[in-house]
Amino acid sequence: MWRCMACTALITPVEARATANSDYYQTEYTLTHTSRTNTEMHRYFRYPEYATLIGRVLNELEQSPEIPRTWLDVGCDHGFFLDDVRRYGFSVVGVEPSTSARAYAQSIGIAVEEGVSDVTGKYAVISLWHVLEHIDQPRQMLHQLYEQCEPGGVLCIRVPDASSFWARMLRDRWIWFQARNHVVHYSPRTLRTVVEDAGFQVAELRAQKPNTWLTRRAYRLSWKVFSHTHGRARPSLRDRVARWYQDVTGCELFVVARKPQNQR
Repeated sequence: MWRCMACTALITPVEARATANSDYYQTEYTLTHTSRTNTEMHRYFRYPEYATLIGRVLNELEQSPEIPRTWLDVGCDHGFFLDDVRRYGFSVVGVEPSTSARAYAQSIGIAVEEGVSDVTGKYAVISLWHVLEHIDQPRQMLHQLYEQCEPGGVLCIRVPDASSFWARMLRDRWIWFQARNHVVHYSPRTLRTVVEDAGFQVAELRAQKPNTWLTRRAYRLSWKVFSHTHGRARPSLRDRVARWYQDVTGCELFVVARKPQNQR
């Protein structure tokens, strides 16, 4: 791994990246195998997380009530999050390189493009949930998204926190130290640097747990409901231990930034 002495970014060398295979994200990569066995269960237990994120953005948009309610989600996966976003009155567009995930999102009526370069128009909100760590040119990506953001619009990013206690303690055994998939491992300083370099003004940057107690409760309730009504097998002991391990050691960075009103 390479570390930038200026911004503290930890970077995977090119030869070690899975993205060297241009078809990797289209055909091979998936967030987890267990959470994909039942798409509706995944939507069910993630609702507290989605509602919290949407609420945070709505509060930020109160400063710009005149902006048309449009939302671009980069790395939208199966479109679960955008499906909830549009219930709040937003026109939504997603970006997703995975062929199967893109097809699912389109089947439930969500417009999804394969890449950011295929997206047109400007958006009041642009979100990247655990996406930026996969991008080998994050500055270029964020500069492009700056141009696609409405003046006064909001950029929201979540990435693993490579500077967290558990990341430093466990090092290469940390749950999100995934050098094959994650090109850049971010610290708060690194994330702020690339966001501000693109022209955005950081309104909030904090470290947090990815799964709140509400999400954990929703997960337990969802597998009970789906095991009774859909015949879904209950999580194995190994799956439960893996989820507990993620809840304990996982830590992410969450940033909310704005494009200045006077910028076009």
